[in-house]
Amino acid sequence: MTEAGTSSETLPEGYRMTELGPLPKEWRVVRLGVVFEEVGERVKDSIYPHAAELPVLSLTKNEGLILQSDRFGKRIATKDVSKYKVVRQGQIVYNPYVIWEGAIHILSKFEAGIVSPVYPVLQAKRDIAEPYFLDAWLRTPPAIEAYNRFAAGAVNRRRAIRKQDFWQIEIPLPPLPEQRAIAHVLRTVQESKEATERVIGAVRELKKSLLRHLFTYGPVPVDQVNQVEMQETEIGPIPAHWRVVKLGEVYEIQQGKALSRKKNKGIRPRPFLRTANVLWGKVDLSNLDQMDFSEKEEQKYVLQSGDLLICEGGEIGRTAMWDGQLAGIFYQNHIFRVRAILSKIHPPFHMYWMQTAIGLFGLYQGRGNKTTIPNLSKRRLAEFPIPLPPLPEQQDIARILQMVDRKMEAEEAKRKALEELFRSLLHELMTARRRLPAQFVTQFEEKAEVES
Repeated sequence: MTEAGTSSETLPEGYRMTELGPLPKEWRVVRLGVVFEEVGERVKDSIYPHAAELPVLSLTKNEGLILQSDRFGKRIATKDVSKYKVVRQGQIVYNPYVIWEGAIHILSKFEAGIVSPVYPVLQAKRDIAEPYFLDAWLRTPPAIEAYNRFAAGAVNRRRAIRKQDFWQIEIPLPPLPEQRAIAHVLRTVQESKEATERVIGAVRELKKSLLRHLFTYGPVPVDQVNQVEMQETEIGPIPAHWRVVKLGEVYEIQQGKALSRKKNKGIRPRPFLRTANVLWGKVDLSNLDQMDFSEKEEQKYVLQSGDLLICEGGEIGRTAMWDGQLAGIFYQNHIFRVRAILSKIHPPFHMYWMQTAIGLFGLYQGRGNKTTIPNLSKRRLAEFPIPLPPLPEQQDIARILQMVDRKMEAEEAKRKALEELFRSLLHELMTARRRLPAQFVTQFEEKAEVES
């Protein structure tokens, strides 16, 4: 790729100043009405076989056009869909009421479907515009800014954009081969991100299955569960050689310090954790606040590596383990610090236990205080029953789940990197700050000739 500057004093060679800023001389600035035409194919008039039986699609701002049943858990469309619109692969749909949120997408996941009658369906004029190029541009910041500029109405969720205004929005339009090349690059990155998201989904399901298996049968292969002698307990079936104990029998519980505006003279403020910093299985150290602690309070509330942090309100039982990644960290009163008092306790094991259905919902069912806002008292937490296998089994179970978490973290980091790459490429390629190599674009000239 080659990079082009955008100096206001001198334009790069081969560039000219346009209504949208510096662009290559061969690029045009056109209105959406030039590259699109609206198609209003209704189910009742469709030539598509069995149009009424096509999947009902819902338009989302982040996931595009998806099955309505996936979004809402069921079909919510009216029984009579004769007035619904047919959308085909490669056509673009937008919601005029929330288009400024990015609710405009191409249909790529299905051959065809039907959508709400209020959604305009657009067809790109293929002789001058590549639909996937247009789809990418229509959610860029300049596009969103244009939707907001034209949106009308006082109520935020009803700021509809009129069709005549939509058609007037100006876009940069490279030659068709370059549009296709840009669309190809962006789709490649997007497809890689979607593949990563599918892996993340599969890893999440794997972890759910492992949590059920490991905390029911222990660290044994699936084909050996019939050999495990079981016992029924108040937390469900567990191996016969495991014990059930109260959390307060094996852990010391300390509630954090209540927030205060008082200043302790001579004591510098210290960083502390709020419940928002305690995620499932990890601690987020971004946006830390500070509060004054006396020397005595520092000894009482400072965290040590291996401490469990359990949220007492909101999502009761959300648990993470502090691994000492930052010295001198404290915690507020909506967090319980849970520290092992026996040598045969492996805290990561119980952190994962809290992530099981029994662990989490056990705190909700009967152990939260009976108030309007659910919360958990220190006394009730101390009475909470937890499993206690032999130490080697605790360690084996935690090690297996930590491997899964590391895989999840790696895939999440990959997804984040791909998202950042997509945003960067989208901005640079759509503004021509970065151009694709000519030899790469040439491939799409040949493709265009073959298709014609």
